[in-house]
Amino acid sequence: MALDPIWKQQLTLVTYGNEFLSQDLSFNQWVNHAIFNQHRVYFRDLLSQHLLAQHFQIWLEGLKKQGAYRLSLHSSSLLNEEQNPNANVELLATPHFIISHNKQQHTAWILGKELAEWYTADNDYEVPAAQQNSTRQETFWRFELIAKYNKRIEQDLAQPNWDDIQVYTDNELFNSKYAQGFIAPSSIALPYLGLNTTQYSPNDTTNLSLFPSAYSADYAHETLHRLEALSAYIENKMQYSSNDLGQETSPEEQMNLRHFSQKLDDLYGKFITKVANHYKSAQLTPQQVPSPFEPMNTENKQRFSQNAESKVGKSGVMTLIVITILICIAAYYFGL
Repeated sequence: MALDPIWKQQLTLVTYGNEFLSQDLSFNQWVNHAIFNQHRVYFRDLLSQHLLAQHFQIWLEGLKKQGAYRLSLHSSSLLNEEQNPNANVELLATPHFIISHNKQQHTAWILGKELAEWYTADNDYEVPAAQQNSTRQETFWRFELIAKYNKRIEQDLAQPNWDDIQVYTDNELFNSKYAQGFIAPSSIALPYLGLNTTQYSPNDTTNLSLFPSAYSADYAHETLHRLEALSAYIENKMQYSSNDLGQETSPEEQMNLRHFSQKLDDLYGKFITKVANHYKSAQLTPQQVPSPFEPMNTENKQRFSQNAESKVGKSGVMTLIVITILICIAAYYFGL
């Protein structure tokens, strides 16, 4: 099951919101960001249910006045042991939630919905089609976090190693047998907009990327394109009972594909938290390739001649060892 796309609005609130809090980024540059088309977000207090802000601009201006200096995105699993203090609000099982940082306090902003006291059915009430609103309305609920979460929050904010993350995601996802036949999207070199067909308007100046343009974040853009396309590719494969060769897939193969889809969603969600919190540094280390036009000195030539045979035999083993180490390190950064 693909991730709920609400993460795109959450990530944008964090990335652009941080630029507002730290650099005083003008709302004129992004208040009409197309990612919020057909979306309306409210901000309420979880205990009192009072409306705090009816728009993200009001929310961010209020946070800044109260001394907030940073926003961050975190996995909802961080709050697994926490109890919802308000039975009148259902907190939604979305993969992420936002934290606002003050000098003395961390505050969670969790997606949820109010429950109608007179409606007791388990499923949501279906409003007649002619009365439905095409705008998606979401509420972020304020919940003050106690000090026991401070250490985990700081761990989530540790600077990631993008090179290790690339090795790990390629090995676990893109090089998997379940990804065979996957073709990277043609838009991979473009800024990641995250828009669907109803949100996107050609030549519209509000078609901004999910990261402020002051930072290139090339690796973030490229990987989000790849993950989104791979997720759609796997979801499409799961809808059919036969493979590309027309062969019927066994129940075991279908189960393995579902497990791979769950792994994809898990790593996709973890990558989103990394780029949301560290978009400024989302670059890979440039690969240094020795120039073939530079002559080798006599000593190097002799050493190369003597060791060439042994290096050929050892290179495969060393490569495997290095890749294994990088995968383990990346697993640590992802919190696996």
